Amino acid sequence: MSRALALDIGNRYIGVAMQDHASTITYRHATIDRKKENPYVSIQNICESEKVDTVVVGIPYHVEDGSETNQTRITRDFIADFKNINLMALNIVEMDETLTSKEAKRLLAIEGGSNTEEHAEAARILLAEYLGSGVVIPAREPESRQAAQSSDVDLESSSG
Repeated sequence: MSRALALDIGNRYIGVAMQDHASTITYRHATIDRKKENPYVSIQNICESEKVDTVVVGIPYHVEDGSETNQTRITRDFIADFKNINLMALNIVEMDETLTSKEAKRLLAIEGGSNTEEHAEAARILLAEYLGSGVVIPAREPESRQAAQSSDVDLESSSG
């Protein structure tokens, strides 16, 4: 059975979310503190112990114009490094994570959860989108995002 894990990569913390064994529920699995543990080893250990075959990684873009940010580069560098040292045959999927952190903060405030769970909750949201929507929003180059947005607007205005 295929199993997925999602990552929300921050400068210090990496949120990890999993799906249950029935593939119906997503949950916050862990928050990795990059200052206290090797994140590559931690993620690989989770993947091995939980029999994960797909890792979904959120790619951040600037919310106003869809351009790449410094965090986009940091995240892609992390993915490249992970691919180089990873000993497992994992499928790495990049997805646009725009606004997942904002939604995570909102949900944690309602829940009364700790701010330390923010990255794990953002990863959970990303994984739920990946598994449940049937429509995966892939990470794209900024020009592609802008073209896709303008074609959506054209379709909406021509359907009326």
